[in-house]
Amino acid sequence: MKKINHIIEEVNKTEFIPIASSPLNFKIELVKKIGFDDLSQLIIISDHLVKEYTQNVRLTKTSIKKYFNYPNTLPFIIRQSGLIIGYIIGVPLEYFSNDPSFQNDNNIGEKNTLYTYAFVILEKYKKNGYAKTLKKVYISWAKKKGFKFISGHIKEGISQYFKYEVEVLQKFNNWHGTNKKFEYYRRLI
Repeated sequence: MKKINHIIEEVNKTEFIPIASSPLNFKIELVKKIGFDDLSQLIIISDHLVKEYTQNVRLTKTSIKKYFNYPNTLPFIIRQSGLIIGYIIGVPLEYFSNDPSFQNDNNIGEKNTLYTYAFVILEKYKKNGYAKTLKKVYISWAKKKGFKFISGHIKEGISQYFKYEVEVLQKFNNWHGTNKKFEYYRRLI
């Protein structure tokens, strides 16, 4: 599978495919190219992860352009009244074929697994159904694209609360210097 290429040109407005909306000014968009106007919002949202984990999780202009790059990735943003309040990014597992933290996944090379690279909702919007709705859209699109599995790295113990059966393939005692235990999971979609 080819590597994800960086987008060189700058665009002012985000290019997207509208996926869902409500009369209450709530929208989900599949991002084709992230616009300059939305870069700072995404970086600010990723700053919320820095508080809980480390500087390593902060998105940069380069990583945003790399991962918000449909059709090579599956990036969705969620907006409330025009402001980005969260995002989820899916990346084909094969992109990580040389990363040691994925070597226990025998689906590498099968082109059937979408890795959840990031899933963030701003704190003040949690417990309002936004995350659940965004995840449903993400999984639906993963199926449409032919993926059979979703995988990801999450804090240890979270997978036991998932609605669907998951397989924990590997555990990490100090995930990327966070001093937190994480597990790599995979589930059928």
